[in-house]
Amino acid sequence: MVMYRSIRAQTARKASKHLTMEHNRAAISVQELHKNYKGTRALDGVSFDVQRGELLAYLGPNGAGKTTTINILSGLLPRDSGDLAVCGVDVAKDPVRVKQRIGVVPEESNLYPELTCRGNLLYVGELYGLHRTSRVSRADELLTQFGLSDKANMPFRTLSRGMKRRLTIAAALVHSPEVLFLDEPTAGLDVQSARKLRDHVRNINRDGTTVLLTTHNLSEASELCTRILILIKGQVAAKGSASEIAERVEETKRLAVKLSGDVDEAQLRESCPAIVGARLKGDTLILDVTETHSAVAQVVSFSERISLRIIQIESAMPSFEETFVRILEAHDEGSGGIR
Repeated sequence: MVMYRSIRAQTARKASKHLTMEHNRAAISVQELHKNYKGTRALDGVSFDVQRGELLAYLGPNGAGKTTTINILSGLLPRDSGDLAVCGVDVAKDPVRVKQRIGVVPEESNLYPELTCRGNLLYVGELYGLHRTSRVSRADELLTQFGLSDKANMPFRTLSRGMKRRLTIAAALVHSPEVLFLDEPTAGLDVQSARKLRDHVRNINRDGTTVLLTTHNLSEASELCTRILILIKGQVAAKGSASEIAERVEETKRLAVKLSGDVDEAQLRESCPAIVGARLKGDTLILDVTETHSAVAQVVSFSERISLRIIQIESAMPSFEETFVRILEAHDEGSGGIR
């Protein structure tokens, strides 16, 4: 009996260790996170995981709780309740260890205006305890990576906004963190600078760094990230890929149709009961339909009747911006989120 108990205890310990290892595979784990500010609920039971090597978009309107989440995860703000881990380390129990494994890029730069680009990187490296030789080589490596080698000896304050954002991200990478928090990295940048910065973010992620990205640029989120989480008033309203979220939100399907001639949209809708909405986008008709197969059959029949050829017909997803607006409207109407 004693031997049986011993074996059972060993098995239980192994199972517990296995579950812990499975849990620790997530780079970021957030379970039932709550935070109140003077009676206002900033975060209300937020739960999500970010897997190692993932690039997750963390979206929401102003005041949704995105920056609050990042501040709590990076140890800058205490939580009221909930379980948090970064790379398997509890944020509250060992904040120093967490800070050694993360990089944070705030919306407004936290670098020193009077220091040169190289000087800022060397100073950050010193704060993280890097040996001088390592600091110098890492600074030069990052200046090259972010296209700032020719600005190495220029004061930070003299840089353009796009260059400042690049150096701010470079500074967050000095100690080679496993996880990078990016808060609105392209806000206020011109098109070319924003595009270059997105390329840098892709490269950082391809190199193995887990990235949590907040942005108001919805096309940027759907372009960069394989998974998206939408936060509204401190609650998770939707999560998944852009297409998965759109499929859950949209009650109607959508077709894109090109015909060989012009069509009266009212006549089209009257002749095709499965079409509930029609609009012209360039030379393409965008049709909202209740059932795809019925709509296709009705469009084919209609086009034959008015002697037009169908040049192209295909399924069309709504833009992510349209989906995002629908989720906000649904939340405002009190119908809850789309999980």
